[in-house]
Amino acid sequence: MWLAAADTESATTCRAGCCHPVSGPLARHLVAACTRLGETVVHLGASDHQLVSAALTAGCLPVAVFTDVARAGVSWSCLARTHPDYDLEVTDLRVTEPGDDACVLADLAGSAGLVVAELTCQQPVGHATGRPDSEAEPETVAEVFDVARAAGLVKPGGHLVVVTGLHRQDGVVDPVPEIIARVREAGLVYLQHIIALRHPARGERIDPGLARRALAAIEELPECAGLPASARVHADLLLFTAPGATESTERAGSEG
Repeated sequence: MWLAAADTESATTCRAGCCHPVSGPLARHLVAACTRLGETVVHLGASDHQLVSAALTAGCLPVAVFTDVARAGVSWSCLARTHPDYDLEVTDLRVTEPGDDACVLADLAGSAGLVVAELTCQQPVGHATGRPDSEAEPETVAEVFDVARAAGLVKPGGHLVVVTGLHRQDGVVDPVPEIIARVREAGLVYLQHIIALRHPARGERIDPGLARRALAAIEELPECAGLPASARVHADLLLFTAPGATESTERAGSEG
């Protein structure tokens, strides 16, 4: 288990308000466990700057793919305030339409030491078929998590990490088994399932006051009704590697 309580409050990544972006502590865990100096780190479905910042601090080359130009702009502003100009020169933020990232990712095929994909409750797992239907209502368009495309970005010995959790879709849905099966079909090797705890902890115990306030906030999300409380106090991290593992794979396994 990794402690991954957010340093500050951040905007949620789904309309229901139950999915949260990769926090600063979680980003640092991921980069430390899964990368080596100078490797490329790709963040798919990015909504803030945390993973990019952690990658820069570790001497890696970050690429973040956003589907919201406003969030990309805010992320760049945050990076400009906290990193020197030479870091910004190697920072690559890209913006694409939901489900239409093939072109912006083409040059990254087989090059990333770490790919982090955030799978929200509104994303089915499958293969993208191009742009969403332009005639569909915006709130009905689902951005498909293209497993094969994400796996294809990972270099031999590199890692893919899928960040997910229980979803509410006409009942409680656990996407973990399907994700593992699909990523294996794409040619990657499943390593382990890591729990990322979103609650602050003191020593080995979760702060009870903070836990009560967090659970009360969860109960105010009607679209998440029916989910067990544990579903929103932690995220599920699924760690995979591409054949041709290096010592970074061993390091990632020992961090879990």
